[in-house]
Amino acid sequence: MAQLKEIRDRINSIEGTQKITGAMYMIATTKLRHARKSRDDNAVYFSALKNLMERLLRHLPESDHPYLRVSDRSREDRRHGYLMITADKGLAGAYNQNIIKETQNLMAEQGGRSVMFVVGETGRRFCRTRNIPIDEEFLFSSENPSHETGREISTYLIDLFQAHEIDDLHIIYTAMKSAMEAEVRVRQLLPLVSAIEAEIGKEIPRDIYNEEFIFWPTPDEVINAVVPNYMNGYIYSTLIESYCAEQNSRMLAMQTASDAASSMIRDLSVKYNRARQGVITQEITEVSAGAEALE
Repeated sequence: MAQLKEIRDRINSIEGTQKITGAMYMIATTKLRHARKSRDDNAVYFSALKNLMERLLRHLPESDHPYLRVSDRSREDRRHGYLMITADKGLAGAYNQNIIKETQNLMAEQGGRSVMFVVGETGRRFCRTRNIPIDEEFLFSSENPSHETGREISTYLIDLFQAHEIDDLHIIYTAMKSAMEAEVRVRQLLPLVSAIEAEIGKEIPRDIYNEEFIFWPTPDEVINAVVPNYMNGYIYSTLIESYCAEQNSRMLAMQTASDAASSMIRDLSVKYNRARQGVITQEITEVSAGAEALE
């Protein structure tokens, strides 16, 4: 009987956990639907902004603008800025771990001095537990990103770059490749030339239309006007993309957990029924033996 009670308690415990994972799955599904709508609503703007920067830099004359200038510091002295976008919570599969691992690999590859910027409580907790200094934590929730959030982050980072506090800036975030797959992406935002070359390749495709651009009043003035909006839009788009990937990862993780719970319940139910049948058989044997003894 003790074994039966133990199995029954385990089944009840797993069923309770399954209810939680099922509820979290439904919540993540709802949040993902809203996040995708926000991403789709802004997709045209993000695409147009990116194409505009590619066109401008493709036709830009020779310029020594700070946004385009590569630092002349040595590799050992160069200060690399990293904007790592993580989630506020766990239970999202390998979502946070993949971002952190990619950031660590990038820091080891780049060398020099690292200046860390973090969005998301998971990333902040990781840095604190491993004594990794954080220059700015950006205490915004990773949920429901807004243009104001992107603008505040981009303004702070641009000011650091202009003040030569950082020599370049990389952003590490997660994007959805499909409904079942996400990937960690690394993009260099500053200086801009390297960032655009990373996006379109160093060789200009032959089918790109070679336009005639007139920069008024000057190319530098145009860059000063466009780059802050580009940075704001790009960071905002990565925040939305990361939030979509987070909810999708959490939804898949909760679905996997619920399926695993169902499998465990089936196995325990079979074990419970066998143990119960054994107890019943033993009781029948004892009753039969007792009846024979009385005769």
